[in-house]
Amino acid sequence: MNPLLSLHIADLLAKTPKIKVIKELRSLTGFSFETAKGFCDAVEGRRFLQEQVPPEHGGGSLISRIRLMQPDEDHLEAVRLVQDETGMTTAEARRFIAFLDTPAD
Repeated sequence: MNPLLSLHIADLLAKTPKIKVIKELRSLTGFSFETAKGFCDAVEGRRFLQEQVPPEHGGGSLISRIRLMQPDEDHLEAVRLVQDETGMTTAEARRFIAFLDTPAD
């Protein structure tokens, strides 16, 4: 997943109706409606854009904080982090994390 996706979505949300942004996000990622809406809600709440605090101290983007977790750490911790910050269900959070591991084309 492109780490700049949240910035792109934030830009779209500033000038485009949310339902159209959700549709665009779904076409870019294959997310379900619920996952795309949760992602947009998180971007609107600026929960993805906490760049003023370093990731190792709980700041930075959600994506950067997930990537800081050690691969051998409990995957459940990453899922909980995504759920807490986005409102996604467990299944949606798992898909979101799996999508982060997908190589960019």
